[in-house]
Amino acid sequence: MNPLLRAALLLNAARAPLSAFEVLRDEYGPESAWTDGEALWKRLGLRPSACVKLEGLLRERDWPERELERTEREGARFLTVDDEGYPSRLRDLAQPPVGLYVKGDLDFSCAPSVAVVGTRKCSLYAKSVGESLGRALARSGYLVVSGGARGVDAAGHGGCLAEGGWTVAVLGTAVNRVYPSEHRELFRRIAERGALVSEYPMDTGGDPWRFPERNRLIVGMAGRVVVVESPEDGGAMITARLALDIGREVWCVPGRITETVARGSNRLLRDGAEPLVDVEEFIRSISGRYGQLMLDLGALPEDPPELSTDEKVVLALLQRQGGRTADDLMAESGLDLAALQGCLMALSAAGLAVPAGPGRYSVGA
Repeated sequence: MNPLLRAALLLNAARAPLSAFEVLRDEYGPESAWTDGEALWKRLGLRPSACVKLEGLLRERDWPERELERTEREGARFLTVDDEGYPSRLRDLAQPPVGLYVKGDLDFSCAPSVAVVGTRKCSLYAKSVGESLGRALARSGYLVVSGGARGVDAAGHGGCLAEGGWTVAVLGTAVNRVYPSEHRELFRRIAERGALVSEYPMDTGGDPWRFPERNRLIVGMAGRVVVVESPEDGGAMITARLALDIGREVWCVPGRITETVARGSNRLLRDGAEPLVDVEEFIRSISGRYGQLMLDLGALPEDPPELSTDEKVVLALLQRQGGRTADDLMAESGLDLAALQGCLMALSAAGLAVPAGPGRYSVGA
């Protein structure tokens, strides 16, 4: 096995911070994770609990190799932070995971993403809104991110799938566990039309503390967060606060002030979250043509071909910074996926845009 992959599996299982993995990779070499032992782990700043976990894993014969075999047997893959498919948005987090287990073939940069979250014990009204949001986002080309839980999460995933959209469930268990058990069919559909994602090793169960911890990954993978309904102590409140901390937009659906189940989401509105009072209006708002872009649309090459306004906007974004994903370009231009693809095809045909890696584009020479 590749030593770097082996080290990533070990450090990820021990809940080591990404910074420790990067220092190990860049300064000490991955083999030192098991050759230098506890002295190195302490130099990397690992917590005592992480050191104990590493010591236990290294006592198990060939644990990384067996873990990778289990992962592949379940039809999943393990992405390290160095892999092309690792979601780049996760780097905005204070504590990105060293690696991710992914079941599904989704390219996380394929479209702009919105998280739809809320309480498990939601009202019928919230369930209806969550499903409507999932449907509308799918129709508009957005990737729906949620946590695979009962209630609002399931409604958002289900609405998206009903419209043939793409959705990601970020789990508080391993990707080979189904929790709650009645979501077996939902998880199967998500894996076929999106991805199941977890930072936890194979066979990890649903310990209560894991679900609040995984909420940061929901935030990291989404460009915006919508809280449909949440009590004050709900997990969706953790998600919203984390989103605000890293500068993500937070939208909330107003609820009745007499309902305890909506007290948290109503307080978020009081604290400055954007009110979501109409689903179609929300979609138009986040997809608004060009948003607040201030672009020099005249900065074109000599003797340029005739370009539409949309094509000029996309070209200006590529001129500002290359290596942009479709997710980046859609979020900044306000174009839907079909319109953006048309622009990129036209710019590529004119030699004004070129591939800059899988799913990325830069301005042509």
